[in-house]
Order: sequence, then C-alpha cells, then structure tokens
Amino acid sequence: MPNEDVIKSKLAAMSLYLRKLMPYLEKYRQGKMELHDPEIFIVERLFQLIADAAIDINTHIMTRAKLEPSDDYEGTFRILGKHGVLPVDLAEKISGSVGLRNRLVHGYEKIQRKLVMDDISGGIGQYVEYMKYIAEFVEKSAGKKT
Repeated sequence: MPNEDVIKSKLAAMSLYLRKLMPYLEKYRQGKMELHDPEIFIVERLFQLIADAAIDINTHIMTRAKLEPSDDYEGTFRILGKHGVLPVDLAEKISGSVGLRNRLVHGYEKIQRKLVMDDISGGIGQYVEYMKYIAEFVEKSAGKKT
C-alpha cells in the first residue's frame, strides 16, 4: 500500500513549484519575457522539479502497490494509467513531458528555448490534472485502510 504521507509531501512540493512557476509562464505568454531572459532558467528548473516529483510519486506507487516496473520514466505514467490511477489519455499525454525533462537535464546545450517554453506553457495543465487524480487515489487508498 502506498505511503500517504510520502505522496502528500510530493504533491505539496509540486503545488509550491507550480505556484512559483505560473507568474513566469504568464509573463512569457504575454510576451513580456524574452528567450534570452535569465528568468527562462527559473521556468526550466521549476518544470524539472515538478516532473521529478511526479516521477517519484509514480515510482513510489508502483513499488508499494507491486505493479510491474517500467523501463523508463515515461512508462511510469503509462503504468499508472493501465492500473486506473490516472486516466489512460492523461497518462499518455503527460508521459511525453518526460522527454522534455530529459532534454533539459541531459542535453541542455542542444535545446531550442522557444519550443521548450511553448511546451511547458502549453502542457503544464496536465500536471495540475495529474495532481488531482493522485490526490483522489490517496484518498481512496486511505479509505481502504480504515
């Protein structure tokens, strides 16, 4: 059974990162942030922290619920979709964000800033949705223990 406190702690961190990220994304969406602006690095790092926290949650749930392992981080979302923790369509969509996270972490010198910013700006809502489903999963799991 997944540890409710571990998951809630990761969700709280994700929520904090999202609150800090959103003003920067709004500034970018309004055209008030240039691609050479140092604030871009803040956006990229906050996105990475959000993705990493979600991957940690996925891995925790998979391990504690004794689900099959994944070959990669993208697959952790798909496995949660397969087992009903996340809707399959959300799991499929959000899993693609791991590729962006990996490019930021491992191929930083090769990224195209405009594509990165557009992807983060356009896809961040998937993480908000993800958090809602994970919180529901925790509540259902807690209800099964009592």
